[in-house]
Amino acid sequence: MLGLKSYLRHLSRNKMYTTVTVLGFALSLTFVLLLGVYIQNELSVDDFHKNRDRIYRLENESVDFSPPIATDLKQEYAEIEDFTRVLNVSDRISTSGSQKIKFDYLGVDPSFFNMFSFPLLHGESEDVLQTEDGIVLSKSMALRLFGTSNAVGKSVFINTDHKFTVTGIMDDFPENTHFTKQDALVNLGAFKKLWGFDGLFEEYGWCSISIYLMAKPNTNLPAKAPQILENFKKSFWLYQDGIAKTVEFTPLKELYFSNKVGSGTKSNSRTMVMVLSAIVFIILLLAVGNYINLTIAQATFRGKEVAVKKLLGGSKKQLIRQLVTESFVLCFAAVLIAFLFAKLLEPTLNSLLETNLNLNQALTPTNIVVALGMLLLIGFISGIVPALKISGFKPIEVVRGELRTKAKSVYAKAFITFQYTVAISLLACSWIILKQTDYLRNKDLGFNKDNIVHLEYLGGTSQKKAIKDELLKIPGVKDASITWQSPLSGGSNQTFNYEGKPVSFQEFAVDSAFYDVFDIKVMPTEVAYSPNGVVLNEAALKTLGITDNPVSFKMEENEVPILGIVKDFNFKQLRDNIGPLMLRHQTPEFFADNIFLKVDGQGIVNTINQVKSTYAGIVGDVEFDVQFVDETIDQWYKKEERTGKIISYFTFLAVIISSMGILAMATFYMQQRKKEIGVRKVNGATIGGVMMLLNKDFVKWVALAFLIAVPLSWYAMHKWLEGFAYKTNMNWWVFLFAGVLTMLVALFTVSWQSWRAASANPVDALKQE
Repeated sequence: MLGLKSYLRHLSRNKMYTTVTVLGFALSLTFVLLLGVYIQNELSVDDFHKNRDRIYRLENESVDFSPPIATDLKQEYAEIEDFTRVLNVSDRISTSGSQKIKFDYLGVDPSFFNMFSFPLLHGESEDVLQTEDGIVLSKSMALRLFGTSNAVGKSVFINTDHKFTVTGIMDDFPENTHFTKQDALVNLGAFKKLWGFDGLFEEYGWCSISIYLMAKPNTNLPAKAPQILENFKKSFWLYQDGIAKTVEFTPLKELYFSNKVGSGTKSNSRTMVMVLSAIVFIILLLAVGNYINLTIAQATFRGKEVAVKKLLGGSKKQLIRQLVTESFVLCFAAVLIAFLFAKLLEPTLNSLLETNLNLNQALTPTNIVVALGMLLLIGFISGIVPALKISGFKPIEVVRGELRTKAKSVYAKAFITFQYTVAISLLACSWIILKQTDYLRNKDLGFNKDNIVHLEYLGGTSQKKAIKDELLKIPGVKDASITWQSPLSGGSNQTFNYEGKPVSFQEFAVDSAFYDVFDIKVMPTEVAYSPNGVVLNEAALKTLGITDNPVSFKMEENEVPILGIVKDFNFKQLRDNIGPLMLRHQTPEFFADNIFLKVDGQGIVNTINQVKSTYAGIVGDVEFDVQFVDETIDQWYKKEERTGKIISYFTFLAVIISSMGILAMATFYMQQRKKEIGVRKVNGATIGGVMMLLNKDFVKWVALAFLIAVPLSWYAMHKWLEGFAYKTNMNWWVFLFAGVLTMLVALFTVSWQSWRAASANPVDALKQE
């Protein structure tokens, strides 16, 4: 108790040390707590499924298969206990006479609830998906439609015409699953009537669903992949044509971090989680290192206390125990402050990471035990290193004044160099990530994206001309185009054999106004118009090997006229190069799913309001969204922007922690050199000269950090940019700016203390000596 009182007096006398140590620890632990909970949540996705170790998703280069493949595999391989196919669709749902609400739902097999452990609030898992006219609503959708979660037996309508009976109510899908939030589930067979697709379960040519397989206990289903691959090469067109070349069984637990996006699924970057884990470790290392560094630096000022205790018979073991106990006390205080900070910053981090962290829910008995264990470990590590060093001081060294020299440890210089290496690296990386995001958003895509409004086409096939004419009557609407697929969707894949080899094109169906709305110039060929003619981009000509006078090409058995050529434009995210594209003509009977309106830049708000009211008057009481094309494209790169912001915030935190550490170190460094400063000033040294002398050592450490940080950050960003087909330049000035900015922060921090030391009265310093 006496030792603890002595330590508290020491903390109160050394306010700079106390503030930097406690606040630095608390700030660091705040982000360790928040990110620790986030990382734990990400790594526990789909843990709640009781069959998680037996469920796999069938994959090739993508995740798309045809429906009968699932039944074929189940019949052929005894290792498969069950399967479910999954198809994600967006439609409109309503009750009798109510508004048609936009909703997302999955078409699945009846075994879905037996394979996955999503809780049913009403209904039995074996029964709710047995009929093709049954529907399982989510709790939130049932409340929205009926005002109650117990809506079993009631009727709903999908797309007005198709009646379904509610057979069950499921709890809303939780955040910790790789499936996106869904409003309902239906039997996959329902699409026979929803789409008029009677041959759905026999159609091998349609490959747009995901297949999940559940293996029998104690079997090795993935081992069957080579055999299945050989069979597919013999009998499945996707493999016979060389479009797919692999068969994989990806475990359920790995799907969330897969780069293959299946129907109705979401994913996260494992790299991002690993980067955040590394940041947590680095922040913790900075905090612990600061504490060790500062405590060893404080050895000069605790020398007398150590000497007196040793002279009075105190053993080295007792001193170590005291110093480690002090570390536990400080860590405990920092944790309490950190938890308060974490609660305050919780909403900000949720917004930044687009997640739903809840620290209160994370306070489970297991997590509390782990946290206490981590606290004890951090407290011990933070205390044992300085304790071993300080307890090793000899009393005679204190009397002779030799202790100050020994306190100038090489650890301090090395650690400050490490801190600023981290700060410069993070600053350079965040700058390049944000620079790349800005480049992606502002790159010329080859078409106009400004002042174009996007609506989902909700009319019938026969209404296209009438809807277009009504929208064109609005004064602010300059042009209108109705299309199937678009630069926002990336097109529909069309794969066919050309001269004995499979080629893969993307396909749009557009009207003549499409080219005017998006300012895409068409270079016509000399071929006369034909309803089955197409416009190709330059990449398509290159794929087909056509160089001069394009006339037509053969698609399977059909000769397709080439009506025109357009310059290559981007119709996918800029991670991918421009591929071959064919633009068909949007004939009156062709299916449509988009409306694009070119609007006047003046009075946009009024124009949009008129568009909404006019469109609502045509399609009836149907929920729809109005979006701007440029804003939609901006959303493509939100993930990169978020990454840059996250690293920027942690750069700021690293700089703060480093500055706090260097400030405290500078304070002790100046105090150690008081006598030298006094002698120099008595001999005529100026304040500026003394400041340059004192700052020189710190500048060397930051300069060394710059030399280490530049190649590290350049390599990291070089690897990251490899994931983009189009990328910004890694200009040399970005790295120089990061180094100079960090140097200025360090100089400003140190100069405050060096100015105080240089401007002090030398007589006072010499008297103290």
